Amino acid sequence: MLADSPQDAVRKARQQYGPRAVIQEVRQHAAQGLARIWRKPQLELVIQVPSQDNPPPVDRTPGDHQEETAPPFFKVYQQELQKTVEPEDPPVPAPRTRGQAGGQGQWRVEPILKSMGLSDYWISEMLERLALRFQGGMPDYVRDELAFCRSLVMELLPSPTEDPRTGERPLVFLGPAGCGKTTVLCKWMAHLVFQRNLTPSVWRLDGIQPNTTEMLDVYAEMLQASISRFPEDRQGDLAASPLFIDLPGIATHFSDQCLALEPQLESLPACDRYLVLNACYATSNLNEQIRAFERFKLKGIVLTHIDEQPHWGNLMNVLLGTNCPVVLLSGGQKIPGTFELFRSSSVISSVFPSNLDT
Repeated sequence: MLADSPQDAVRKARQQYGPRAVIQEVRQHAAQGLARIWRKPQLELVIQVPSQDNPPPVDRTPGDHQEETAPPFFKVYQQELQKTVEPEDPPVPAPRTRGQAGGQGQWRVEPILKSMGLSDYWISEMLERLALRFQGGMPDYVRDELAFCRSLVMELLPSPTEDPRTGERPLVFLGPAGCGKTTVLCKWMAHLVFQRNLTPSVWRLDGIQPNTTEMLDVYAEMLQASISRFPEDRQGDLAASPLFIDLPGIATHFSDQCLALEPQLESLPACDRYLVLNACYATSNLNEQIRAFERFKLKGIVLTHIDEQPHWGNLMNVLLGTNCPVVLLSGGQKIPGTFELFRSSSVISSVFPSNLDT
């Protein structure tokens, strides 16, 4: 489908395909031949129309916590334990200790946790909690151990209490070069245009390195967002529009680049700072980048390239080891493409076995 503007795109999509239509991708479509001299480029849209049996994912409002409000892990464990059907008048088993688990001196869930990719530190933490919970001996079923560990991770890895895309403050994205900051900015900008009917403005600023990205200019023009190479005085109508600030990435192993970034951030208007990280990087690299950027009072972390990261267990070590919450997940280069709120239940379901009847 072709449209002349973002507003025209939304109108045409809803008129032709109904309110269930979802804009999956937007790109520029130039006129052919000599017509490109006087004819303005149009927007080419990729529309998805979900079937009734396969509804599209819905972004919940900040007040909707039915799925994400995780009860304490002891309560979750008890709920899982109550699902076990006990025979009438079961024989009373003799107490078993940890060393009596099938002739092995370990919890039966320990090799399962290792196979998920969890580090020795977090496995040790979970086993210590298991020992406190089952002081009278190991449970009869490994599923009870696994359910306890799963509910414990749910408590340690909460979901965001609100969608950051509904905020009103200016946004600045930090991170190393090549992590996907500009792509995240364009996805966020497309979300505001198509979902909230807002027209953002962008500052593409230089840092210790020049900001040479041209992709941002292309998408800003497509989405009719104003873009400036220098900070502007935000007065009147400009102050009412959402502001995105794009800075070049820095190399965390060069301390002078981190030192130069700090005064530049202080010179900007009060804004929310988000760290953008490539989820495919090694755990050691991600931990190093988080330590380097946490001094800048981060509001949250945005993970990119999630479509290329199948080992969520390794990534879980990073998520559990930081006080900065993960708020958004981004995948692919398509705009808007995959750009969703972080849900701890979804991540944990992809790590822990779905079948607890073992």
